[in-house]
Amino acid sequence: MTLGPRDRGSVDLLLAAVRSPRRMAAMGPLDWGALIPAAEEARLLPRLAADAERLGLTSGLPGWTRDRLTSALVRGHEFERAVKWEIDRVHRALLPIGLRPVFLKGAAYIAAALPCGVGRVVADVDILVPETELSRAQLALQDHGWEFEPLDPYDERYYRDWMHELPPMRNRHRGTLLDVHHRILPRTGRIHPPTQRLLEQARDAGGTAVLSPEHMVLHAAAHLFQDGEVAGALRDVVDLRDLLEQFGGDSGFEGRLIGEARALGLGRPLFYAIRYARLAGCTIDFVGVRSWQPSAPLLAAMDRLVERTLTRPDTTSGSLGAFALYTRSHWLKMPVGLLLRHLARKVTKNFSS
Repeated sequence: MTLGPRDRGSVDLLLAAVRSPRRMAAMGPLDWGALIPAAEEARLLPRLAADAERLGLTSGLPGWTRDRLTSALVRGHEFERAVKWEIDRVHRALLPIGLRPVFLKGAAYIAAALPCGVGRVVADVDILVPETELSRAQLALQDHGWEFEPLDPYDERYYRDWMHELPPMRNRHRGTLLDVHHRILPRTGRIHPPTQRLLEQARDAGGTAVLSPEHMVLHAAAHLFQDGEVAGALRDVVDLRDLLEQFGGDSGFEGRLIGEARALGLGRPLFYAIRYARLAGCTIDFVGVRSWQPSAPLLAAMDRLVERTLTRPDTTSGSLGAFALYTRSHWLKMPVGLLLRHLARKVTKNFSS
């Protein structure tokens, strides 16, 4: 597979460092001058700094490079500390009313001390609660300082009626963001994994509830290839690689993962997750996912789109491929009429701003 990003050289260096961190030891000053901004843009610099530290590479690097990596490592530790404190604060708000939320994505990886939680840059904390408990959860969180930011009526309806989460909540004391999910995919989407199954199989990680290993992989796959935007999502592919390699060594994991993918209707996103995790150096390949492989023309189109946009920061880069994947993500989570209305509003809003 080949990639066609904005700066071929810097992305080649970034992919080399992601796939085999030991290769950073052979990089010279010019290489680092290209790698560091590329890794920063991809939200992977603290992770690479942690890899360099773990492998004992840092002491042999040029002085200014060591300084940048040390700074990134400190920043990664600060994110970890802040996320753990937010987890504690969410527990403080919800446990007294009998709600034990399941933490998702970055917060879960940090709570469970997983490799993909190391040097993790976390923008917000995500939790999953039963839909029947949303009102109680919202009130309890508001009592502890989380507030909804002002939204126009359309965006309010977008979250409340169509999506899988409440509008984002910001803590008025710390400025931190919290996303309260009641599903892992939108109400209006084509796939509706049963939340109850996820909640029932959740595991304890040092006093914090997180998804089971199988559901962690499937949620990461669904987030990227069913609900999210692939453009600029190299960090998310690294997450998938880490999760697959962390859990894939268990001889029974493939069977459980395939079974849960079938039960949750997430076979196609799982196929894509395993296929494209190879871009980050993943060596795990479960043959059971091949039954969900799309037609040859569709797969060829996805290969081309993913490879060309994975290292681009977002759809604003002007790439037709990025826009195609952006449209695809909305096509999968909205019926046609609603999708056309939503995209028309987005275009109008962008032109008017």
